[in-house]
Amino acid sequence: MLRRSILISGISGLAAFSGLALAQSMSSSSAEKAMPYSRRPEVKKFIQDVCKRRGLDQNWVAAILDQATYQPKIERLMTPKRAKPGTKDTRKDWEKYRNIFLGAHRLNLGVQFWKDNEVYLERAREIYHVDPAVIIGIIGVETRYGENTGSWKVLDSLVTLSFDYKRRADFFKKELEEFLVILYNNDLKPFEVQGSYAGAVGLPQFMPSSIKRFGVDFDGDGKIDINHSTADTIGSIANYLSKHGWVEGLPMLIEADISPAQAAKFGGGTNPRFTWNQLINNGVKPLDNADRFAGNMPVFIVDYPFYLPGSVDFEKLYRVGTKNFTAVLRYNSSYFYAGAVAELGSAIAEMMGKKGLIDGEKLLPPHLKPQPSSIAGNINGIKETVTPLSAGQ
Repeated sequence: MLRRSILISGISGLAAFSGLALAQSMSSSSAEKAMPYSRRPEVKKFIQDVCKRRGLDQNWVAAILDQATYQPKIERLMTPKRAKPGTKDTRKDWEKYRNIFLGAHRLNLGVQFWKDNEVYLERAREIYHVDPAVIIGIIGVETRYGENTGSWKVLDSLVTLSFDYKRRADFFKKELEEFLVILYNNDLKPFEVQGSYAGAVGLPQFMPSSIKRFGVDFDGDGKIDINHSTADTIGSIANYLSKHGWVEGLPMLIEADISPAQAAKFGGGTNPRFTWNQLINNGVKPLDNADRFAGNMPVFIVDYPFYLPGSVDFEKLYRVGTKNFTAVLRYNSSYFYAGAVAELGSAIAEMMGKKGLIDGEKLLPPHLKPQPSSIAGNINGIKETVTPLSAGQ
């Protein structure tokens, strides 16, 4: 027994050491963090390269970067976390994630946002052929219709992630470069711009490179303002989705009878690399007539893990994902994120008497579905079960 206890203790210590080593390997040294950014060799090279590419003044860029403050909390927030054995892994808890975005407050805000901006939503549909429900879903999931656009100084976020957190440094250096150009071209003060801890800004939470590539002056005032203009926000999201393959009128998700074996064969990844006919010919059974969709329609199977009540074991919901599901994955590559956008956009569309984004039932784990015996007795109770509300959401 003593030998076994020591062995287990040793494994636990090794795991803790490995986690510490991982965090340290993704972070800059203490000595570097104590230096002004512009004096670090890596940052000096960054300044030279950016100024040569973009025609910026080296002294100006150095002065901007030296105003940034290293934020250790951002490193902690960005570092992947693993669930402890015997506990629930939030990455596999679709029910918990789903409930965050379907509370009464967020739904009501979404309905009002749709009403207030219907002209812009319809114009975006006409120009970009993007359904209003998905734009509504994205803004609601990202910022709760502008209630929470982030309180981090974007300069601090991008500089910390570029030079102190090594895991995706190359990606964030490109975003920092675009952010510096935005500051320079618009004569902005560095700390005027706030956003998420990852450096995303505005109602749609665009990264700086996305503002450059997809931002639209949709209200015609001569500038792209995704912080204050709902019109520019709507036009920019529509432009983004259009350029990533959105197909007007096509659902994001299709309900079907799908087995784990079929999901393993036709699932995974972010691209619809199979066809509708391939799924049907291999036994996937849609709830309605399969001929409603073209046989060569690109699709793949996506999964939504959920925990059984009172258990740390999980099962999975399966749906057929379309090109429109993939278009939203280009915005954020999480199935949970895209599912929340589809659910929220569909729920608000239903409240507005409009078409949603899901063909078939909502993404409800079986234990949340209303029982047939309750249908006749309590319609209001069923509605509350179908759309569980979170306090304060």
